[in-house]
Amino acid sequence: MPRPSNSWALPVVLTLTCLLGISLPANAQFIRVEAGASDLLPSAGGSVNFQGPNYTGYLGVGEIDGVFRLGTSVKTIIHSDVLTLGDQAVAFDLPTDIFNTNHFFPTRGIGISATEGRANVFLFAGGTALTSGTPFFQAASTDMPVGMLFTDVPLSPTLRFSSRNVISRQRTSIQSLDWHPGKWLRSGLAMGIGSNQPYLAATTDVETSRLSLKAAYISAGNRFRRITASSIYASEADRENVVAVIKPSSSVLLTLGHQNFLQPQSIDPAAAFLHATVNEAQSSFDVRDFRLGAGIFQSTYQNRSNLANNFSAARRITSHLDGSVNYFRAFSGAGSHMSNLSGSLRETISPRISLLQVINYSQGRTNVLYGGSYLSNRFTVSVDYQTLYLPFRANPFSQGISVTLRIRLFGSLQVNAQTFRSADGRLRYTASGDTVLNGNFRPASGDAQNAFKHLRYVVRGRVQDEMGNPVEGAALLVGEELVITNTAGEFLVRRKTAGILQLQVVFAEFLNPASFRVIAAPRTVLPSPDSIASEITVILGRN
Repeated sequence: MPRPSNSWALPVVLTLTCLLGISLPANAQFIRVEAGASDLLPSAGGSVNFQGPNYTGYLGVGEIDGVFRLGTSVKTIIHSDVLTLGDQAVAFDLPTDIFNTNHFFPTRGIGISATEGRANVFLFAGGTALTSGTPFFQAASTDMPVGMLFTDVPLSPTLRFSSRNVISRQRTSIQSLDWHPGKWLRSGLAMGIGSNQPYLAATTDVETSRLSLKAAYISAGNRFRRITASSIYASEADRENVVAVIKPSSSVLLTLGHQNFLQPQSIDPAAAFLHATVNEAQSSFDVRDFRLGAGIFQSTYQNRSNLANNFSAARRITSHLDGSVNYFRAFSGAGSHMSNLSGSLRETISPRISLLQVINYSQGRTNVLYGGSYLSNRFTVSVDYQTLYLPFRANPFSQGISVTLRIRLFGSLQVNAQTFRSADGRLRYTASGDTVLNGNFRPASGDAQNAFKHLRYVVRGRVQDEMGNPVEGAALLVGEELVITNTAGEFLVRRKTAGILQLQVVFAEFLNPASFRVIAAPRTVLPSPDSIASEITVILGRN
């Protein structure tokens, strides 16, 4: 197994984590300690999460590419106001964000969320932040000074006014209205400036049992940014955008879309965005127990054009056996094309054991692969395979094995290991361990069945692209916890309580080097008991 760049890094950061952790408030009711190392992003480090009667906090220390990093935050409630000190992700969404809802930026400073009469107010003073991290610790450093004032005021049961104001090296001031006259109709209007660039957006969102229609016209300057900062931002919608999802019956689904984007080309906050257009047509339907799908996608970017299509078929052969076939073909430029054909069989032997067989044909080569999974309370292992499209290699299709291992040693101590296929086609690894402590810094439970009694609620899900392929290395912010998807596109977050949490796709923290946009993602999620928690799905489009 490859080691991080410096062999002394892990012991040092673990010692620092323990020493700093001892200084946490002695009356903390819940403490979670995690540490690990990875060569996907060469790193080693650890973190401590703690929770008391009216506060929560985080401390992360580690080394990334040979540089020491630190991240910390504390949140508490004073009267009815929420005070946050340190690192925090600030959401900057508008009512007109019907195509890409999860705009946020990392900050370091002091933030206050309060209610004044009917208005919700958020004040912040500090700076934007440059974030870095791994699945086992997060860190940040201050970038540019910034001050913010966000307000939301309900004018009537169906109309809400919001104001977003930012003072930094450049100014942002966007005022908007959100009109929601019924369950099936929502409209938004926003206007103002972002980083001294003009902005105007008008949108309509129709949702019925048979039709989902999103339409918008947006006019934004090519240097428009919600916040001026040295960071890579998600694409901004521009000009005309229409996406229609038609459901003529319970077994048929049609999707048609035409979208325009302003795409960031570098981290330079002064650099102009580039324009891109994406057209898509997809369908899925059920016929005699078969699940069939087809799609065609066309995009233009900097006078370049790409065309791709895919076909898929899946069927439950028996009560324990599922089969699927997927064909993907992509054209780029004049005559250049790549294709991939794969089939898989997955057999469920028991609720704990499953077997997998994959046959893959690409560019004249055939591979037969085997895998499976075993699940128990103390030990979980899975072996799976995936095909990645790596456009900068001579042979862009790469098949790779992915292994996930979890072992609960004793009490609440858990060891995790996972392999990744990185963008250069090399096999990478991440290994970590974590445990749950009580206020006396002792294991929360000596019984493996109750090891996570303080974290009995979970949010689990999967991130995939528009063709159903898993997206590895995607970053999501669930509440205040950043999670990274595994090779199967899966993520899992444990929580002590079942309160509603905000969900955001954090493009700046992606380990996956490809460029994405959000096609579909829930704004909020509700943690459920582990045994009954359903899987949520986040769908990303490739730019």
